[in-house]
Amino acid sequence: MKKIYSSGKLTVLLFALINLAIVAAVQAGPNTDYSRSELRGNSGLTIFRVADYGNHNGLAIYIDGIPIVTLSRGEGYRAIVRPGNHVIKVMNTPSPYGKTNFTERRLHLAPGQNYSFTAMWDVETVTLEDGGYMYRGFYRPFYPN
Repeated sequence: MKKIYSSGKLTVLLFALINLAIVAAVQAGPNTDYSRSELRGNSGLTIFRVADYGNHNGLAIYIDGIPIVTLSRGEGYRAIVRPGNHVIKVMNTPSPYGKTNFTERRLHLAPGQNYSFTAMWDVETVTLEDGGYMYRGFYRPFYPN
């Protein structure tokens, strides 16, 4: 049996492989920061859960006293927030040992800037550390009314 390779088939195959390589390179790794055109004078906020936060624990997030979302395992939170002074409160849910302990962090968000935090849980307290990590999970976006 004779094998025939036409240049047309090879060209189509090469074109398809190049397109797949470009798409894979563009989508490799998450882009957690909003661009300036997306922010339009507002601030970007991203909150992650650290990997060993706990399987059956949720992270409840409050901004300026308003309950926003409860993140479960493998989730993160991204939002565009108005610049200015804000209070971010986080708590572990369900609260261990019957104690509801909020961790409060006061922030001044500058226009056009992105802010990223990682929540870590230690037996009784939740801490918010500056900076995030490469995240390959699900975001719960915030759509203001």
